[in-house]
Amino acid sequence: MGNFINTSILIPLIPLATSLFVFVLLASFNRTINRLTKPVTALIALSLLSPAFISSFYYFQKIEEEFLLSKFLKYFEETNLVLHLNLVNEKIIIFFSLIMTLVIGFSFYKLPRRKGYVSLMIGLGLISSSIMLSILLLDFSALT
Repeated sequence: MGNFINTSILIPLIPLATSLFVFVLLASFNRTINRLTKPVTALIALSLLSPAFISSFYYFQKIEEEFLLSKFLKYFEETNLVLHLNLVNEKIIIFFSLIMTLVIGFSFYKLPRRKGYVSLMIGLGLISSSIMLSILLLDFSALT
């Protein structure tokens, strides 16, 4: 089951990497990226749907384990950070990802796509990634 746990780090990293990539593109090509609101929206929405697919795969396989970050990243050797991969966290990530994708879809259809729209998508991606990481760091199965 080691490969499943190693891929669980992708749950918060995919939206983070996508948002940072779009941010670098926005900083480099400001005028062009602000005109490409449809591809940016699709990219951010797909980056939020991919953790839902990963978590649903873990949920249906009933994978429950803990993953020490110190084994994966040398930066966290002194700390004792643990990613908790259990059924409750997986359900929360699935529903959160779907809700954030609906928020992005709603904002695509209702908000005017002007200068700050791409920055809004970047912000939604970064906030989603940080919330997914905090969900994985908290052990919700101990509360039930």
